[in-house]
Amino acid sequence: MSGERILVKGTAITLEANGASIANNALAQADDATYDIASNGNSYPDGEFVLTGTFATAPTEGAVLALYARPMDVDGTADTEAPETTRPTVYIGSFLVNNVTSAQTIVLRGRDLPFKANYYIHNSGTGQSLSAGWTLKVTPITDSLAA
Repeated sequence: MSGERILVKGTAITLEANGASIANNALAQADDATYDIASNGNSYPDGEFVLTGTFATAPTEGAVLALYARPMDVDGTADTEAPETTRPTVYIGSFLVNNVTSAQTIVLRGRDLPFKANYYIHNSGTGQSLSAGWTLKVTPITDSLAA
C-alpha cells in the first residue's frame, strides 16, 4: 500500500566488540567506535542498540544496564564531559537484565540520538559484575513513507 509509514533499517555498527568487565555500579565506555548519525547512520535519527553479555553470578532480576551518550563536537570540536556514575550525561535508555548466567542479548530502541556521540554502559545496581567480552551494536533506524 502506498503512503503508509514503514520502518527502514541501516547497517549495524559495532560500538564495542569485546568490552572489559564492568563492576556493579561502575561505568565503561564502548570505545571501539564513535557513532555519527550522518556518516554512520544514513542520517537516521533513531537507533536499535543490542547489548550481549554474561554475568558469572546471576544479577538481580529486572535490574538495569543503563546506556548513556556523550555528545561529541557540540561546539565546533568541543565535546561534552564524559559521564560519571554520579553525573550521567544523555540518558538513552535501560537494558533490563534477567537473573541468569547464560548470555543475554537485550534490545533497546533509542530515539533522537545525538548527532555524534560515544556510548557508555552503566552497571546500575545489578548486584554483580558484567563479565568481560560484552558487545554493543547499533543499527540506524527511521520511518519513511512507502513508495
